[in-house]
Amino acid sequence: MPWLVALGILIVVSLSWYAWSLTRQVKALDYQRAQARQDALFSIQILIDSYLTDQVDRSECLLRIRVLLDAHQENWLSILELTRFHEVSEAILAMPFGEARQQIDATTRKEHDADRRQLLQIHEAELAAELKRLKEWVNQ
Repeated sequence: MPWLVALGILIVVSLSWYAWSLTRQVKALDYQRAQARQDALFSIQILIDSYLTDQVDRSECLLRIRVLLDAHQENWLSILELTRFHEVSEAILAMPFGEARQQIDATTRKEHDADRRQLLQIHEAELAAELKRLKEWVNQ
């Protein structure tokens, strides 16, 4: 009978230790997610500043902002209502980029570049206003 009590105590201690270690792992993962989200928001802020001061290729910058938002802010569109940003970034995302862009011929690439420039010029003021609003949200 005493061995049953000892076995019971051993099982309870083992399960308690396992629960404690799982809780510690969850807290570590939560911290890593929060840190990744903060890093993404900081990167978005830098990208917006670069976009607004015309230091980078604007279509590339919009894509990078979009990727960071999609990865770290699942419901950004409903929260922020960045309709023009969404529309333009969707159009740019529909065009080949990266390695796929290298596979297309030069004429098609130039057409895509012209389409991107036209999109950015047509919606320049609205994009700037929405990016400023996004920057304010990031700074909160």
